[in-house]
Amino acid sequence: PPPPPPPPFSSRRRHTRYFLASRGLGDVYKRQAVAWRADNSPFDRFLRGQKGAMSMQARRGMRVFYLPSKGNCASCHGGTFQTNHGFAAIATPQIGPGKGDGFQGRDDFGRERVTLDEADRYRFRVPTLRNVALTAPYGHAGVFNTLEGMVRHHLDTIASLESYDASQVVMPSRNDLDALDFVIMNDGVSVANIAAASELAPTQLTEPEIRDLIEFLHALTDPSSIDLRSDIPASLPSGNTLAE
Repeated sequence: PPPPPPPPFSSRRRHTRYFLASRGLGDVYKRQAVAWRADNSPFDRFLRGQKGAMSMQARRGMRVFYLPSKGNCASCHGGTFQTNHGFAAIATPQIGPGKGDGFQGRDDFGRERVTLDEADRYRFRVPTLRNVALTAPYGHAGVFNTLEGMVRHHLDTIASLESYDASQVVMPSRNDLDALDFVIMNDGVSVANIAAASELAPTQLTEPEIRDLIEFLHALTDPSSIDLRSDIPASLPSGNTLAE
């Protein structure tokens, strides 16, 4: 059969505009992928053969991180992205408004909210550790303001939960909300439930090993990720500025 006639000029013009717009968006996504790519940390360079890319302290911390007899961190934070993309319950304290679960609706049952499986209660996504030193506060509810605080929590999650110091939280104060933020942590039953779900056994590390481990975690920072202000566009596709 003969080929179909070409679409009317107006239709061709619409298709052309759509193609150009799509190609333009593709270019934007490509630029974003390059701008926000983080694969040039000292650890990355070390793995590529630049043995001087990491300090000796960071190299000692790397051993603590990977050795099963030490930190065994790679059991969850291994692979290229330094995460197994799974979910784990590590007795992280619960603060803030919660998700409508548990005592007074101020708790967050984590993965269970998606799977509806009670076995997933208090399991949260295992995050990547790339650029981890730049991503404070830590924990699903932002309960640890420092990387050291989060690391020490991993050493004995239940003890850390039960002795949690609320001063580690950095957030604005409001008289009508401050007490509500700690409803779950002030409820013994809720804290006991979080502790009972913990899947992480205590780990014994010396103080030098903890400092070395933290130094290694800082070696996971790509220098290009430290200041991303240059990636902020001057305007949006609409032509408006970000302020508008």
